Amino acid sequence: MKNLRQIVILGVLAAASIGIGLWSGMQGKSQQQSEGYPDLGGDFTLTSDQGPVNLADFRGKVVPIYFGFTHCPDICITSLSSIAAGLKELSEAERSQVQPVFITIDPERDDPARVGEYARYFGPSFVGLTGSLEDVTKVAKSHFVLFEKVPLEDSSMGYTMDHSSIIYVVGKDGVIRSMIHHGETPAGIAKTLREALAS
Repeated sequence: MKNLRQIVILGVLAAASIGIGLWSGMQGKSQQQSEGYPDLGGDFTLTSDQGPVNLADFRGKVVPIYFGFTHCPDICITSLSSIAAGLKELSEAERSQVQPVFITIDPERDDPARVGEYARYFGPSFVGLTGSLEDVTKVAKSHFVLFEKVPLEDSSMGYTMDHSSIIYVVGKDGVIRSMIHHGETPAGIAKTLREALAS
């Protein structure tokens, strides 16, 4: 029964990821380059270990945003490590214009101190954000992020979080310019970030 539930959940998450990808493609490449996706995402305020942070605080920079949780065993680590590796392929001048952000979808366990420390593990410039479950859910929904709390029997963790895995690249104007799907190479991530820097 547990395996069936996991298969169903993973199927839903995969379908959502594919759906977002198809939706992105239908918008057209020219719109992607010029207008981005103004109906996706948007400004928000969450909490870092340094205090409140609003997306507008990063105007003028390119902001790759990833949603995950600090107890994630593999997908989050892989995605955040890929962002870090992609940043290393940029010049110092380019990196100074990029602000990576990690947003937890598990605020029950991820307080500001924990999420901040976790994010900086992948690079000193990474910012980790959390908030109330209501606030985090609102931000996640505005990005079409799917996540679900899944109980873990016979585990000291108590539960895990199933979630979609997409990097949202926000342009200097605060509009999402592109979406990077799970499994993209560091070189591909660097290319996408450069395109956003140039737009």
